[in-house]
Amino acid sequence: MKTKNHLALLLSGILALGAFLGCANEAPKPPTDRAVIDEFNRFTERRRMTRALIDWLGFRREYVTFAAAPRAEGVSQYGTARRFKLAMTSVVSHSMFPLRLAGYLGMLITLGSGLLGVFILIEKYVLNDIWHMNFSGPAILAVINLFLIGIVLSCLGLIALYIANIHGEVINRPLYAIRVRRNLR
Repeated sequence: MKTKNHLALLLSGILALGAFLGCANEAPKPPTDRAVIDEFNRFTERRRMTRALIDWLGFRREYVTFAAAPRAEGVSQYGTARRFKLAMTSVVSHSMFPLRLAGYLGMLITLGSGLLGVFILIEKYVLNDIWHMNFSGPAILAVINLFLIGIVLSCLGLIALYIANIHGEVINRPLYAIRVRRNLR
C-alpha cells in the first residue's frame, strides 16, 4: 500500500509539473492532414507513443483547450500503475536522458571518490596524518569501493548509449519528414 501511495505522489507531481508548464487540459488536435498520416504510417515501431511521434515529425500543430467534466458514472480503468508505466515508456523510448544520467553520475562518483582517495593517501601516508584525521581501514575501503562503483556506473552508461544507438537503427525511423513535395513526382 505504501508503494502505491508513493507512485500516486510521483504521478501527481508529474501532473502538477505538466500543469505548471501549461499542458494540462490541453490535447493536440488529431492529425487530419494526409501528409502527417502518411509520414506517421512510415514508422515500423510496435509500441508507439502516438503523441510523441507526431511531435517528433515536426509538422505544425494546433492545440484544443478543454475543461474536463467529472465522470457521470463509473471509475476510470486507467489507474496509477498504468499511467506510471505510460510515463516510463515515454521517457525510455523517446529520451536518452536516463542513459546519459547514469554515465554522468558514474563519472561524478568516480571523480569525487578519486579526489577523496588521493587526499586520504597524501594526508595519511605522505604527510603522516598531520591533521589528525585518523582515517581507518574501513573508511579507506569504502572510498575504494565507491571509486569502483563509479567506474562500473560509467561503463554501464557507456554501454547503454551504445545499445540506444543500436535501438535507434533498429526502429528504422525515417531520417526526414517531408511536409510538401514540389516539382517532384
